[in-house]
Amino acid sequence: MKRNLVRWIPAVLAPVLVAATAVGFSVSATAAVDLPDKSASQILQLINTNPDIAFSGRVVKKAALGLPPMNIVPDISQASIDQMAKSMPKEMMDFLPQASAQGELALALEFFAGVHTANIYVDGPNKARLQVLDLISERNFIRNGSDLWFYDASKALVRHSVIDPREEEATKKEGLAFFNANSAKLPFDATSPAAVADYFLNEAGKDTVFTVGADAKIAGRGVYQITGAPRKAGSLVASVTISVDAATGLPLAVVVKAVGETTPAFEVSFESITFGKPDASNFNFVVPAGSKVEEVPVPTRDAVEKLVAGKAPTAADEARAKSEAEKLIAQGWSAVAEIPAEMIPAQFAELPNNKLFTELTKPVAGGRIFSTTLMNIFIADDGRIFAGSVTAQRLLEAAKK
Repeated sequence: MKRNLVRWIPAVLAPVLVAATAVGFSVSATAAVDLPDKSASQILQLINTNPDIAFSGRVVKKAALGLPPMNIVPDISQASIDQMAKSMPKEMMDFLPQASAQGELALALEFFAGVHTANIYVDGPNKARLQVLDLISERNFIRNGSDLWFYDASKALVRHSVIDPREEEATKKEGLAFFNANSAKLPFDATSPAAVADYFLNEAGKDTVFTVGADAKIAGRGVYQITGAPRKAGSLVASVTISVDAATGLPLAVVVKAVGETTPAFEVSFESITFGKPDASNFNFVVPAGSKVEEVPVPTRDAVEKLVAGKAPTAADEARAKSEAEKLIAQGWSAVAEIPAEMIPAQFAELPNNKLFTELTKPVAGGRIFSTTLMNIFIADDGRIFAGSVTAQRLLEAAKK
């Protein structure tokens, strides 16, 4: 069951990545534009929440997180690299990958480094496609009704899953019922966009300064820009800016800046976008000749319940989780999260054996540090992990407490 859950992840990434990309990070805002004035609250209220929206476009992602230069070729085993090193002339060693990156590790490193371009197609909640354009190949994440497809052209690999419409509908109904049963307990009127926006700004404003930026154009469309920045020093994040399409409310871009850096640390933006239903052919996937097809069962409700059987949190667990959440909220942008050793997946214990782990981390007293311009992660020798948008020194101090 666990294996199926892991293998199913790429297939369901289509709608997830589509949604994440739509929220995006901004590459550039070009050409001045004069839009009707709006407050920060009004801009938040403008953000699209209509699941039936339809559009297509091209998205560009850039990451400059200060990671060390690496020559990584995903999904080549370390054994293969070591074997090549034995037979390759010294003059060619610079072309040899420094370390292997496989599976989820390769995807994570790829996401947090360099420039990527992708085409995106959305037609309501049940049709979506993200086409990631690699250097000499492409990958596709597609949802077309109940069918989920993942296709990696470089490996001629196809993964296919089928969603049970009845289970999906039942899950939606349960979620709505839970919301309706508990909405009265919320400290704001959840049916009012203005109330939700004002409450968010009021609560987040305790740690964040919100400002409305100059109107701009992204992908040829007028956008409003709202920026959030830490109210106090201590965080590695300098600011986060969201650009919202003035006509549709769809977020077209976001840019994240790091303290002391002039170049954005992470950004994704629509380079072009067209609103309207994409051609149906964009969602119709035909398995390419010669491809290997893996049928990956979608985890059913019963299977998930069996997987977590006997692992329901106790009252003490819930109290501890609530206490930790309150501590993180109180720390604001400078929060440090701790993951106890017993909660770390067993697979993580194998990371220190990967040369890439050594390449990306540096030794410190009591463990190793993975450092970027936006976040630091301390992997302690005793198995604990500490992470936050704070300095490495702050993490080490937190680990001693």
